[in-house]
Amino acid sequence: MFSVIAAVVVIGGTLSFYAFSGESQGGMSKNDSGSSSQSKLSFQSLISDGSPFQGDRSAPVTLVEFGDFQCEFCARFAKDTEPQVYQQYVQTGKINMVFKHLVHYGSDSNLAAMGSQCANDQGKFWDYYHILYANQDSFMLSQNSGEALKNLASKIDGLNIQRFDSCFDGGAYKGVAQKDGSLANSLGFQNTPTFLIIKSDGSDPQTLVGAYPFATFKGLLDKKIGGP
Repeated sequence: MFSVIAAVVVIGGTLSFYAFSGESQGGMSKNDSGSSSQSKLSFQSLISDGSPFQGDRSAPVTLVEFGDFQCEFCARFAKDTEPQVYQQYVQTGKINMVFKHLVHYGSDSNLAAMGSQCANDQGKFWDYYHILYANQDSFMLSQNSGEALKNLASKIDGLNIQRFDSCFDGGAYKGVAQKDGSLANSLGFQNTPTFLIIKSDGSDPQTLVGAYPFATFKGLLDKKIGGP
């Protein structure tokens, strides 16, 4: 089991707490390296079911995001923090990053998860990820969320929209959110966003719950990369 340690952030002399969707407070936890769940957490096993990832497959550390495309705090991470993580850690080969769906907000979130996986089939998941989080209202408030999600996909350069629409309308990934949610539940994850930081072989797992700023991720990632 993951034991919870309270976490706060000090920025510019100000003590800050970064909120997230869920009922419990954010925090960090660390798992025993001998846990039987380790086989589930390696980079290879995390992507073996087609989950989106970015970065070098051989990177020593993996950051796993469990998110919901209607979650406003997930959007905060996607807009403010993920680009910095990508530039300083993913592009440089220090880490890779995997996305898992943890749906809380109902049918529109399921549709967005399906659409993101259809985009992933064309290597465009992360483009769609950023478009969805930047334009949450366009599908959350739409009378036809499916059409709104397809319209957002049409804005991705290089995406074959006919292939995307066929995948989406055919329900190719209608079970993806449930599958990822089952993994999250098995790990005790209930809130979004939740992040899991592990060595690529699955050892030394640590969780971070909440939309923390880049400085928090930097501290954890630097320690994980430089640690034994």
